[in-house]
Amino acid sequence: MKSKTIIFKTANDLYDFNKEASKCKTDVRIKTASGTFDFDAKTLLGLFFALNLPSIDVFYDESETEFDEYLNNLEKDKAE
Repeated sequence: MKSKTIIFKTANDLYDFNKEASKCKTDVRIKTASGTFDFDAKTLLGLFFALNLPSIDVFYDESETEFDEYLNNLEKDKAE
């Protein structure tokens, strides 16, 4: 399992993330640092809770190379 920490700035970010996660053949999990939330990233309703969180941790299989590249781009955008 790999993990990355991301931040959703807008509802569109959340929707795009859900669309990319849904393409994955393996599980993609969203968790908060406190462990309060732990849910499937492919469920849009669950993701709406993450919109107001300061950051979330995304856990996914290493075989999901396209999703990993997508998350790398999110991290680059965050750094700029």
